[in-house]
Amino acid sequence: MGMVGAYMRVSAEELTGLLHEPDGFGELVEDEGRQTDIDKAWHGLYFLLTGETDLDDIDRHSLGKVVFGGDVLDEEAGIAYLTPEEVADLSARLQYIELDALEARYDVTTMNEQQLYPFESEWGLEEKQYLFEQFDELKRVFKQAADENGALVTWIG
Repeated sequence: MGMVGAYMRVSAEELTGLLHEPDGFGELVEDEGRQTDIDKAWHGLYFLLTGETDLDDIDRHSLGKVVFGGDVLDEEAGIAYLTPEEVADLSARLQYIELDALEARYDVTTMNEQQLYPFESEWGLEEKQYLFEQFDELKRVFKQAADENGALVTWIG
């Protein structure tokens, strides 16, 4: 199946509860109606948004937060979160990014040399379209959460 980038919309109150009791995430995650994912596009989107390929030094201070979240809720499980304020800011920033800008950053040579997940050395034209479709989903989930004044919990799993 592979590793999928997942997002769950939570209220500010639920996020506060998770910060006090991170184990409560197990109950929340059962509500699949508030979840969405960007399939296996997370590494490619991270590259298009940040220009970075190295996952050993994830940039949580820029658009990299869109993919990996901000502060870490559970290091071992790889669960991070974005506050309602961060969601609103990032959602606004995402809405201004045009596909032309992402297309200009789509560098097959670098992506294949760096073996970005999941296609490793097989990135091509079809995969570019796949990333663009997943980017639209990313914009949608951030806008929905921002419209609800909500937070997001993120994980790769």
